[in-house]
Amino acid sequence: MSGDAPKARRAGARAGAEVLRHLLPWLLVVVLGALLAWGGAEYLRSSQGSEKLVWRSPNARWLAVGGVLVGLIAFQLRRRRAAAMGFSQVGLVGARGPLAWLSDLPGVLRVLAVGALAFALARPETYRTVTHKTESIDIMIVFDMSKSMEETDIPRDRFDAAQRVIRKFLRRTKDDRVGLVIFGQQAMLHTPLTQDMKALEQIVRDLQIGDVPELGTAIGDGLAMALASLRRSDGQCARIGEDDPVCPKDFPRCSTKGFCEGKKRNKIVILLSDGDNNWTTRFEPDEAARQAAEMGVRVYTILVGREESDVWGGMSVNPATLRSMASITDGEFFRATDFESFDRGFQAVRTTLDKISRVRKERIPDKQLFVGFAAMAALLFALDLLLSHTFLRRLP
Repeated sequence: MSGDAPKARRAGARAGAEVLRHLLPWLLVVVLGALLAWGGAEYLRSSQGSEKLVWRSPNARWLAVGGVLVGLIAFQLRRRRAAAMGFSQVGLVGARGPLAWLSDLPGVLRVLAVGALAFALARPETYRTVTHKTESIDIMIVFDMSKSMEETDIPRDRFDAAQRVIRKFLRRTKDDRVGLVIFGQQAMLHTPLTQDMKALEQIVRDLQIGDVPELGTAIGDGLAMALASLRRSDGQCARIGEDDPVCPKDFPRCSTKGFCEGKKRNKIVILLSDGDNNWTTRFEPDEAARQAAEMGVRVYTILVGREESDVWGGMSVNPATLRSMASITDGEFFRATDFESFDRGFQAVRTTLDKISRVRKERIPDKQLFVGFAAMAALLFALDLLLSHTFLRRLP
């Protein structure tokens, strides 16, 4: 009986050592993981500065849970594999003695590498706010979408030619605000004033005859709709008393319709049409042009279509209407086939107009902080491979 006690103690010690051997890799994961987490937090804090940190793909951090699966495979399943090999020299096996307790270190490094990779995939980054100060004017484009714009007297047809003129103009416009009014039998404000030229160009690209009732050409109503939008862009008059309107200093006068107006001339209308006004709901073309002149808005008219008819006939154009509107507003008349002349005339007049100083704030990416976590993951994987094939290699 006296011999059984030492055996029991040795068996208990072996069992305790076995339990410790199973827990040791997870303890290493916790300890080393806490150190790496602290280092990662310090890296983010020092790199971030006073800027706000943003995770581009925050859900990717959940991939760090995959490290637990990697640990189960490395620490548990591999131990259950039974294998036997014969060696003439024990020294051929790398890990023995104290190093045997660290035999799971490559697996620990693999688990931590998966966690670091997950945080790299979450894409931490910082943004900074950039303030742009621009001198701009307001431009309303008035686009004829009546049935007559389907005539093919200019390639491919009048509608396509007008679209190409507008899109080319938008590509050359940077700081100004541009809006879009479309009209046929009726007029509609399609896009309020905006500085997003790419979006507006895509909108123009997607326009089709039929977006508004097309059996009629209400040029006067289209121009009047654009003028109403330009009035609203100044802001409505605030009133302290019944007859005491208050407007911004740049627009000191309140109009009879309740919108702020003034001496500044910083608004332009570009009207594209075949000039054949054959429908009027409220405003004749010259009547709308006179309102534009009162507001100090210049109207640039662009004739879309050939003035002379071909042998097949076709619907005529009316350049006289567009010339009259441009003349009343001190604007200019152009043809869609001569874009360069139009662009030169427009740019020359733009330099003479009063500009509005606008401040636009933009948040742009500043620092990509995933690189630190990606480098950490690469280093951990490299150490895993190095130790697995040298000091802590396993056979088999």
